[in-house]
Amino acid sequence: MRVVVVGGGVAGLAAASEAHSLGAEVTLLESSESYLPPKSGWPSLLSGEAQPGPSERIDHELREFSKMGSLVAEVNVAERTARTSRGPVEYDSIVIATGSTHADPTFRGSGKKNVFIMRGYPDYLRLANEVRGFARVCVTGGGPLSLSIAEKVSSMGAKVLLLSPTGLLGQLSEVVRREVERRAKEAGLVLLRSPLDGVAGVERVEAVVASGSVHASEALIFLPAPRPNPPRLAVEVGLNGGILVDDRMRSSSPAVYAAGDCAEVRLGSTSSSSSPMMYQSAARAMGRVAGANAAGGSAVARLASAASHTFFGYEVCYGGLSPAEGTRLGIRLLEVSTPARGADLAYQESSFGPLSPTDLSPIALAAKTCLLMRKQS
Repeated sequence: MRVVVVGGGVAGLAAASEAHSLGAEVTLLESSESYLPPKSGWPSLLSGEAQPGPSERIDHELREFSKMGSLVAEVNVAERTARTSRGPVEYDSIVIATGSTHADPTFRGSGKKNVFIMRGYPDYLRLANEVRGFARVCVTGGGPLSLSIAEKVSSMGAKVLLLSPTGLLGQLSEVVRREVERRAKEAGLVLLRSPLDGVAGVERVEAVVASGSVHASEALIFLPAPRPNPPRLAVEVGLNGGILVDDRMRSSSPAVYAAGDCAEVRLGSTSSSSSPMMYQSAARAMGRVAGANAAGGSAVARLASAASHTFFGYEVCYGGLSPAEGTRLGIRLLEVSTPARGADLAYQESSFGPLSPTDLSPIALAAKTCLLMRKQS
């Protein structure tokens, strides 16, 4: 069984390792020249908690069947051939794990000096080399990655302005978001619920403009929204452009599997809704299932979109669908708040509601959401 894995990120490495362990003849096609550390650790480069270098993940274990510097632009599913920058590669089954990409920024002044567009690993290395020289920095976005970057830049002494039209951590409940915002403000961050209009300055960043107001800043750290990045191939795609897969990571084309950020999981066995699951834990689980099934197995993914982050001395944990996410998908969820119990637990909130009265699939049960925040000692 010839299994080709496209992409050497978290999902791709997991898929290749799993397929190899089951005896498949594996070829791993990675566009870069070396494996990169997981994205979740990139912000730690800024504070020096992580050092640039090859991934701790076992180059030696995968080297024998890796083809580095192999960019896959197209997969011909009829001929079962991946067309790469180094020539065609045939397969019996294939796992697409090409991750996500970003749209080019359109705001005014995006090309000025000290504008950092955080698309990939090289951008984090560049920012890590220059960030300590700035006294005032603006960061965009209200998600976990933006908040983590803002916290690390603030810890190095810079005054940080965080721009987010929707506030922080929109996937969490209002009471938890308010508490995170309170701790962020206590740490010195200035939070502004405004979109970025542009950058002002002669040659470099001197200020940012948000909702018509001008705010002094020496640098802008802009985080573009991620989107699935599959190669060209004849498969059904989801609502966000990712390869649509079921709980076995199968696509609509025979012998084509997908995992990680480039895939979208169908929400429920009969649902027309789908969503990318852009979490490291989900990517690893999806990769293992895709690799096993590409090698002839029958594995099933149990995905709950669970994540844990630490912000300003709090650990924030969440999983499944929030009431707001349920509403967007046409699912009515009931939110229940539980008073804090014990010194470590600040808040606990839960949302309950299967996708339908008869649908008790793992994905349906994942609609049970528990949100909690624990103080760190």
